[in-house]
Amino acid sequence: MTLTTTTVTTERVCPACREPLADWSCVACGRDYPEVAGLPDCRIASDRFLDLASERAKAERLDRLAPGLDLEGLAEAYYAMTADVEPRRRGFYLAHILGAEARGSALAALLPRTGKILELGCGTGGLLAAAARRGLTIEGVDIALRWLVVARRRLDDLGLTVPLVAAEAEHLPYPDASFDAVVVDSLLEHVDDPWLVLREASRVLRPGGSLLIWSPNRYSLMIDPHVRLWGLGWIPRRWMSAYVRFRRGGAWPPTCLSVAEAHRLAANAGFESISIEPPEIPASWASSRPRNQQSLIKAYAMASRFGPMRVCLRALGPLWQLRAIRGGPA
Repeated sequence: MTLTTTTVTTERVCPACREPLADWSCVACGRDYPEVAGLPDCRIASDRFLDLASERAKAERLDRLAPGLDLEGLAEAYYAMTADVEPRRRGFYLAHILGAEARGSALAALLPRTGKILELGCGTGGLLAAAARRGLTIEGVDIALRWLVVARRRLDDLGLTVPLVAAEAEHLPYPDASFDAVVVDSLLEHVDDPWLVLREASRVLRPGGSLLIWSPNRYSLMIDPHVRLWGLGWIPRRWMSAYVRFRRGGAWPPTCLSVAEAHRLAANAGFESISIEPPEIPASWASSRPRNQQSLIKAYAMASRFGPMRVCLRALGPLWQLRAIRGGPA
């Protein structure tokens, strides 16, 4: 059965000067924002892995392959053309993409039922799909246009339509107070300055709008989810790159935040009523994970029901969940 969704495209502005766009051009500063692979590209700069020209070429190549492939096939095609990802990690990443909607469903259940929602760092669209299935009005932003091509394949396979925009979370192409809620899943650890992302989230939220974040905990007692190393967050930040380079051959580890760091950054970005807790993990998500992780997830779920254990999980658990309200006059 084909699903139908209602989409509302938010007004767009120049991410550099925030003046209105006319046919994806800014009269005020002269910047042009092209359509690439059928998607609006509102980036000022690309991510740390590819320059804009190379990234656009990869996205267009994926776009040409997409009509003949499903989600899994397109994700495999991406890694076939990405030689710098070793086979061991490739399998881990593919499993993460295919299971993204199960994780997205757990997060979508926490979003407001009404109003306009923006996801920052939407990746391959797991949360977007889960939210759209629930009838929520949501759109997605990601700096990697190549991942938006994969996200569109996921949504198309499900008969869903969600606005997708390539943009930097630090420079969003939306006017002030455009959204009722902003949701962020596993993004802050991948940016150079997470405070800039939180400040932009505050800017595009209306006063009284809500922020919801899931992010890996710096001081987790579990293995780091990005470079698969134990105890990485306990190393001083200035040593992390050298340690990851020594152990894994890569020079850049994602910079996970602790609960205290996240609270401070959110407060400094203008948010109020900030609460940080260990997120609840529903059984539906646990059942989608590899068998060797299911017992750990069940143990986590049991521990999170008890007050003293929740305090420990908040500080040392694998994830923290932040909720906050955009301050200012309603």
